[in-house]
Amino acid sequence: MSAAQVQLEVVGVRVELPSSQPVLILRGAEPGTENLHVAVVVGPAEAAAVARALQGEVPHRPMTHDLLTTVLEDLGQGIVSVEVRLLDASTYAGSVLLNSGRTIDARASDAIAVAVRAHCRITMDGDTLRAVSVTPRYRSADSSSTPGASPEADQVTAKGPISEDEIREFQRFLSDAGPEDFDRS
Repeated sequence: MSAAQVQLEVVGVRVELPSSQPVLILRGAEPGTENLHVAVVVGPAEAAAVARALQGEVPHRPMTHDLLTTVLEDLGQGIVSVEVRLLDASTYAGSVLLNSGRTIDARASDAIAVAVRAHCRITMDGDTLRAVSVTPRYRSADSSSTPGASPEADQVTAKGPISEDEIREFQRFLSDAGPEDFDRS
């Protein structure tokens, strides 16, 4: 793991609409990164595994991530931390760092599921976090810009919370929108 790692926390599991795709929401946990959020698209099983662990649910029989965490801890290796990294433009990968110094490659969703169970640090390279993160559109009483945020993100957040009129306008757009309205070319 690089020296410029930033600790993250798991905010929760959400479902992206209208696709019903589960998403893990991570947020910077260090000062100056709290408004940087990362969405990791995951499968339903992984989303359920993370949600159960976040809620403190202990299954009667261990699930796969429970078993993996127990094996890594009981065999004397122990889990130090998990790193989430960008594999390509839209895919995240994970690494589980053991006390022995060995690193195990994993899918980001599996690594996060293990980290939540092991109560260990989840990190991401700071430059990667700033490049892939989004900043929620709200502004506190402090009107200063978010460290590391792009000028465009600062312009959006400077507008404050989304108004009811903006929501209605967006709903009107969606009701009349066709596939051509979303063409990125």
